[in-house]
Amino acid sequence: MTMDLHPTTYLSFWSVELENLPTGVFSKRILSTDEARHILSATRAAKALICVSRKDLGAPYETRARERHEELCKLLREHADIEVSLRDLFGKDCANPSCLAEVTRRTRLVVFNCRYALDVDHASADPVEADRSADDYARYQQPWSLKMKLAPDSLQFHLLQQISA
Repeated sequence: MTMDLHPTTYLSFWSVELENLPTGVFSKRILSTDEARHILSATRAAKALICVSRKDLGAPYETRARERHEELCKLLREHADIEVSLRDLFGKDCANPSCLAEVTRRTRLVVFNCRYALDVDHASADPVEADRSADDYARYQQPWSLKMKLAPDSLQFHLLQQISA
């Protein structure tokens, strides 16, 4: 299979849908941060990057989804030197839906994945509580006082490409 110099590259945060993968044989591999940065900057420069989202980020009821996407954009900027903004996930009139990202012989999909972890820095100023492990902290806190944050060490870049139809 020969790829165009800059094939259309779809970028998704966290999600892959069945519509993204039509019938065929695919490869999936984890990219290094440098590889992901290079692919995204090259396809952005070639105007071949399309960012997509499973959530309707323009909808008023998707406030939390927008916040999660903004958090990941910030994490990518600060820990991977990859520039993606929430605005990149919008087309002319609306947020680009993830079902738009069909992986074919001429297109590919990069998926950013990252997990959340308990934000122990958000803990009480009480010195006794400061010595607790994250598990103990979670056990003794009220549910509404727990705060989660993205774990930079869990950031992964997955590349999906079609090998044959």
